[in-house]
Amino acid sequence: MESVEDLISSAKKGNRRSIGRLITIIENRSTGYEDILRFLNSKFNKAYVLGITGPPGVGKSSLISRLVENFQSKEKLAVIMIDATSPFSGGSLLGNRLRLSDGENIYVRSMATRGISGGLNLAIGDTLDLLSFLGFSMIIVESVGAGQDETDIVYFTDTVVLVLSPGTGDQVQAMKAGQMEIGDIIVLNKADRPDVIISEKELMEILSIPDMAKNHKLFKVSSLTGSGIKDLVAAIEEEKNSGLRSSSELKEREKEKLKQEILARINLKEYLIERLADKVVKGEIKEREALSLILKELEMKR
Repeated sequence: MESVEDLISSAKKGNRRSIGRLITIIENRSTGYEDILRFLNSKFNKAYVLGITGPPGVGKSSLISRLVENFQSKEKLAVIMIDATSPFSGGSLLGNRLRLSDGENIYVRSMATRGISGGLNLAIGDTLDLLSFLGFSMIIVESVGAGQDETDIVYFTDTVVLVLSPGTGDQVQAMKAGQMEIGDIIVLNKADRPDVIISEKELMEILSIPDMAKNHKLFKVSSLTGSGIKDLVAAIEEEKNSGLRSSSELKEREKEKLKQEILARINLKEYLIERLADKVVKGEIKEREALSLILKELEMKR
């Protein structure tokens, strides 16, 4: 079995299999996880992380495909696509992974939410750090698209793109779910549809509400035809290069990210406690051993 050191050495050379194994170790908190954390405690350049969020069916994955076309020649690019977990089996369809193929300068990975609310995955923070450590300069994260409790993406990304589409009432729903406030860039996708003008007017009215603290940028695009994509890419590049966030905002975001990671680590009901309880019932391990494993997980430090 390869050591973590060997896997990291291979991953730094671009071996996708090694990258995948490292992420799997992080997701499962399996043997070698603490060794990976020791590597991640060293200093490394942070990748620019672009979050893509929004209700299901608005074309997030199609939009990401367009963005990949524009950025993969400029950046060492990774795409993390979070998929919903089955409430029955704990598995995920991971269908998003099929919509993108690995190019020469891109690594694509699907991750299941594993029952964690917020639209992300328990291991997302460590995974982003790992990919940064491995030299990726830009990471696109697509959150699960539940349409409700999906605002955690703001804590792990530098820029959030909120994707909506015409004729679905997503604008009002996104405002209710708190997504409108977290979007740095609002994208009205499927702009080739005839009802886009009505939806654009609705969005402009919502964005003019005084309580909306952010000065949102609104773009109409069509992932199908490619219209508006160049302007969106230019806006993302401007966000990436500007670094306009104030030091207080960056500190607040980092604090919130840390809080979310801590909460994720102790939210072990589905991830660890239930799994260990099942093993105890089956007689595979003793209760004391299960308690010891839970305590060890809680004591893990970054």
